[in-house]
Amino acid sequence: MQRLRCQSFFGLPSVLKLFILLSLASSLKAWDSDELEIFDLVEEINENFYTVMGLTQDASLSDIKRAYRTLSKQLHPDKNDAPDAEVKFREMVAVYEVLKDENRRARYDRVLVEGLPDWRSPIFYYRRARKMSIFEISVILTIVISITQYLMAWGSYLDKKHTMEEFLCKKYKIKDRRKQRPEDLENRTLMEEELSKIPRPRWWNILPVQLVQLVILIVTQGPSLARSVIVALKEDRQRKLEEKIEEEEEEKRLREEEEKRKERKAQMKTRKRVQNLPDRTGEVANSSHLRENQIKGNIKPVIHFEPIITGGPWTDDDFCELARLMAKFPGGTSERWEKIASQMNRTVFEVTKMSSKVMTELMNRNLTSETSETSDEVQEPKVKQKTKGGDKVDINLGADELWSVIQQKSLEKALKQFPKGTDQRWDKIARFVPEKSKEDCMMRFKYLAEKIKKKREEKEREPEETESHYETVDNDVDGGEESTTKEKFIMVIIVFVYRLHSDRHFCFCILQYSLNSKTNKLIP
Repeated sequence: MQRLRCQSFFGLPSVLKLFILLSLASSLKAWDSDELEIFDLVEEINENFYTVMGLTQDASLSDIKRAYRTLSKQLHPDKNDAPDAEVKFREMVAVYEVLKDENRRARYDRVLVEGLPDWRSPIFYYRRARKMSIFEISVILTIVISITQYLMAWGSYLDKKHTMEEFLCKKYKIKDRRKQRPEDLENRTLMEEELSKIPRPRWWNILPVQLVQLVILIVTQGPSLARSVIVALKEDRQRKLEEKIEEEEEEKRLREEEEKRKERKAQMKTRKRVQNLPDRTGEVANSSHLRENQIKGNIKPVIHFEPIITGGPWTDDDFCELARLMAKFPGGTSERWEKIASQMNRTVFEVTKMSSKVMTELMNRNLTSETSETSDEVQEPKVKQKTKGGDKVDINLGADELWSVIQQKSLEKALKQFPKGTDQRWDKIARFVPEKSKEDCMMRFKYLAEKIKKKREEKEREPEETESHYETVDNDVDGGEESTTKEKFIMVIIVFVYRLHSDRHFCFCILQYSLNSKTNKLIP
């Protein structure tokens, strides 16, 4: 039957098992400090508490207080001359403290019914155990720890020795140590030497001796150790402070170097622009006197630069100089237009605008030359005209509008950035190209596509046409009676730059300007 009950209990779910165990644990009881005090007080007085107070067991709390006031007047040491008056008074106060508390009184009533714990209860021995002081407990613990430590040290030593013996037996090939074979004598000697190196447990390694050694070490070397620790802390603090100062100095130095680098960069930029200016400086007054003062260090020489020309006329010499500088500073050069403008003593805007205008006129004239009836027909000579960089050129392009170099590059870049198939492609391209609408970009794209298609068709005839154009240019140069030596020199430079440099369209444009009075035939 019990087996069936056990099986039925273990067959229950785990949650139900836990609930049953907790409900059983709530009914368990243990001795607390109040009950232990009551047990000690009962054994000390060895008399019924109600009898001591002169009351019955069913007395009320008011009766207990009234009896306490009466007995305190009788048993107080100041009013009672009996030798045991103080003991009686202390016992009466302890009994009153138990009876006036309902919980403690109920526990005392249970003691009257059940009696004190006997020898079968652990509390019986706990109450009779000797109360030891902290010093006694420390001594006992020290002895127990020392013995345990010594035995554990021997156990560790024997374990190490046994492990080493097994290893050395395999190393020296000793099969049985009990058999004294002559061939193993040398190996046994080596084995014993290895085993003797294992440290044996010593009595001075136990806890009491180590405590004594610790005290001696603190007394003898404590001050020096304290000074060493203080010095180490000061050095560490000083080192951190120095590192912080070094970091601040390093940051300050880096900031200064960065500022100096920026200043040097600005100075180099200014100096480079000044060096790239043409040699048009004014003469220095009293050069000998100023040179002497410069040697003496009194004053520094003052160089007066001519002001930058803004909106001045563009002559053939200026166009030739522009072509030469564009060959000197090819596309991709850093600050290309700034250097060219500095060399020509003009503004960047004026130089770029004039180059764009000339390129546009060149493209327009190439288109008109293709539609003309005779490509080799020589136009009537025209008088050289000076054009201001800021003036607006009216070029009749028919259906095409004026496209600058910047607009053309923006269109090419936008076509690469927004390939075919992009949603709202031409709207995005028009936003990317300055001052051009969607229709302008589409018409320009169609025009360029047709032009590329024509160039591919005429690719095979290109070498022959190029040679014929070179001959035409040479004949124009050699046969021009009104051409000056300067114009011939400009034409030769442009042709040479054409053969060496990739920026040939601009060079041909300059050549057209220089030969405008002689021919209207352009080199493709």
